[in-house]
Amino acid sequence: MMLKTLAFLSALLTVVLALVVPASAAGPPHDRVKEAVTKGLALVQKAASNYPTHRDCFACHHQTLPMLATVKAHDAGVSADETLLQAQAEFTLESFVEKRSAMKAGKGVGGGAMTVGYGLWTLDIGGLEADETTDAMTSFLLKTQGKDGRWTTGGRPPMEESAVTCTVISAYGLKTFARGPDKAPADAAVASALRWIENAPRSVQEDYSSQLWGLTLLGAGPDAIARARESVLARQNEDGGWSSADKLPSDAYASGQALVRLSESGVSPGSPAFERGVRYLLESQQPDGSWRMETRAKPVQEYFDNGDPHGKHQFISTPATCWAVAALAVAIRPEAEEAGAGPVDVLIRGGTIVDGSGNPAYQGDVAVRGDRIEAVGRIPAGTPARRVINAAGLVVAPGFIDMHSHSDMTLFEDGAGTSKVSQGVTTEVLGEDSSGGPSLGKLHPKRVKFGDKTFEWTTLGGYFDALERSKIAPNVASYVGLGTLLGCVTGDALDRPTAAHLEELKTLLDDAMSEGAFGLSTMLAGPRELKVTTDDLVALVDVVRRHGGIFSSHMRNEGTDVFAAIDEAITIGERGDVPVDILHLKIADQAFWGKMDQVVARIEDARRRGVNVQANIYPYTRGNNDLVTIIPPWAHEGGKTALLARLKDPSQRDRLKAEIRDGLPGWYDHYKAVGGDWSRMLVSARLTPKNAAFEGKTMDVILAARAKSSPDQAKADLLDLFLDFLIEEGGSVSTIYAHHTEEDMNLALRQPWCSIGSDGLALAVEGSLRRGHPHPRSFGTFPRVLGVYVRERRLLTVEDAVRKMSSLNAAKLGIQDRGLLRAGMFADVTVFDPKTVVDKSTYLEPFHYSEGIVHVLVNGRPVFENGKATGDRPGRVIRHKG
Repeated sequence: MMLKTLAFLSALLTVVLALVVPASAAGPPHDRVKEAVTKGLALVQKAASNYPTHRDCFACHHQTLPMLATVKAHDAGVSADETLLQAQAEFTLESFVEKRSAMKAGKGVGGGAMTVGYGLWTLDIGGLEADETTDAMTSFLLKTQGKDGRWTTGGRPPMEESAVTCTVISAYGLKTFARGPDKAPADAAVASALRWIENAPRSVQEDYSSQLWGLTLLGAGPDAIARARESVLARQNEDGGWSSADKLPSDAYASGQALVRLSESGVSPGSPAFERGVRYLLESQQPDGSWRMETRAKPVQEYFDNGDPHGKHQFISTPATCWAVAALAVAIRPEAEEAGAGPVDVLIRGGTIVDGSGNPAYQGDVAVRGDRIEAVGRIPAGTPARRVINAAGLVVAPGFIDMHSHSDMTLFEDGAGTSKVSQGVTTEVLGEDSSGGPSLGKLHPKRVKFGDKTFEWTTLGGYFDALERSKIAPNVASYVGLGTLLGCVTGDALDRPTAAHLEELKTLLDDAMSEGAFGLSTMLAGPRELKVTTDDLVALVDVVRRHGGIFSSHMRNEGTDVFAAIDEAITIGERGDVPVDILHLKIADQAFWGKMDQVVARIEDARRRGVNVQANIYPYTRGNNDLVTIIPPWAHEGGKTALLARLKDPSQRDRLKAEIRDGLPGWYDHYKAVGGDWSRMLVSARLTPKNAAFEGKTMDVILAARAKSSPDQAKADLLDLFLDFLIEEGGSVSTIYAHHTEEDMNLALRQPWCSIGSDGLALAVEGSLRRGHPHPRSFGTFPRVLGVYVRERRLLTVEDAVRKMSSLNAAKLGIQDRGLLRAGMFADVTVFDPKTVVDKSTYLEPFHYSEGIVHVLVNGRPVFENGKATGDRPGRVIRHKG
């Protein structure tokens, strides 16, 4: 064991050095690298343009790789003929059109999966969308995958000899283009391929480079990626290059490919290994700008002169030149930035820097280049910038991380996320109880359609992919919800999961964590999870622990059993050895108001024992739930149809009403929590036409109106009227409950381990997302903290408030590159006016954006500018890496 540990640490040290060692002063000159890219790119673009005049069939060596080189060069600022991308993508698509029928049957393509995989990769580089032809191509791949997860190839070196390459491009093609009925089997095929890639046999260099690419591209764990990265680095030759096969000299094809794949996995172009590779490519470039390789493959078609250099060796020399150009292009941008070449993209001048750490504010500037913060502090006058923001009198802070959000589906409907970005939110954390995926087993595949866009998925990873394709303004992270996992395994049943069920849940949880979930989230107060025991949860969080995740829980009871619920959350964290974050910590029953100090004491005692238990809150004294939570848990068994049948059954009414009034052991009864006071229940739903006049009214007003229309007003039972109203609304009415106090909430808010989450969702004051009568937290949570609890009541300092809304949440999740204003961090930035920032949304008039948030950047791009949404959507899905 000791030897294995030392070997792993040695490999890890090598990788860390490759990732972080800065470029030396003797690194390759920037101008020389750019000149080499420019000369080589001209040749490969000419070759790609000429090819269709000789052949009408797709060729990876004259479509895919020239397009890859063009994109890499363009991204590095080298002038490139971008029209070539569209032309080559359309040529590629056309060459597969006539093969549709054959491909659907799993045949009819020379080169098999290698050709189809390269074709789909080419279409993706060219930005083409899925259509009937790509449907046929993905169908072909599904029919030709081996039982062990791989796709095989014909064996022509070096481009067609690697089964690893064939499997990676095939899996990526399925992941990118599969849709409709093929989406679920495609997700399974990709997962199977990834398992094979992790342990694939390797002999030639392309096996090693493509394994690293596949693990990075398809979402493998960090340890697997690190091992593959080290394997590639270990094969670098003394001259700085890589060889396509053992006993062969270094060549541009293997070297360029290795460097590109290393950079995509996180290796810095300024690292010693990368610089040596760049020097090898510069020294081996021909005077005409090409890199020459001799073919080792037997020709399969009659030779023709395409105008490429090197005659009969053109079909490998051109790909070699493409890989060399792509690798050198990757090296350009970091060197240019290191030398300070070119203006920064955004320069925020003269603001009060509140950096998210909790440290004192100071006057300074923030420079942004691309999607990263380049510098924070006193930036010299005269520093060139493409855009300057005058932040005099304003606070410059890290973008706010909403620790508890329900925008899982509304972001598909409108990715602008306006009610959130207008609060300064740059990242939303989704997935309480019900998450975007998985949708397997007893749950049907997820399918959403808005406008002309349709998205389908079966896994949490598929949900992430769909969300990214839909384009969103804020970043998104997510838990996997226990309710969703139970839906996959037990459907609508409300029984405790059996031992067999628990194993299925663990497998699904493990898959979701591997796909990027940050942890497991529960809603233990709801009927679905009420019978899930502490022991069950400890068993489940063992999976979370292995992935380095977090347990986030809506506790089992926030009322008279709140202490037992707190103890259970602590027990799960302590026995399961996982961090715990309690969602919206509160005492939501008037019988226990004023006892928050005892809740805090329990948490503090656990933290002194070493249990990592924390919490978040929203800064309001009313919570949003549903009228149906007043119905006892047993009545929910079997789903909504069975529930409504019970509500309509006269023989069930007496039992229902008695249990609503008296409660049940272990059940959090919203009716009792507010003392049976209907005036403390505000309907926030969009109601049916019959009841539309009651939207935004409290239940006492609604029930009084219904009593007046009752045939016998004197005998009208308010609980009967309530049940009838719930039936008319299909068994669900979103409702705001006034069930906790300002004093308790303030005490929780002051705790250093208590952060901020809205428990709201992304809405808008106009369009389709202006609906119902939502809780004001969807529009005002973060400005309310700054305006009410910092400026007006001075409960918090601005430094501590920003920490609770940024770095504290990032630290809970283990996100290391967001939540602070630091050089090298992602440029998520919020600029606000501390004198005017405040929430404007109220319980009675919720559709108002907050004031005082001036500018918001997500990944370096403005999504909110001078108090208005820009319409840009640079948000990304942040996947947990384990």
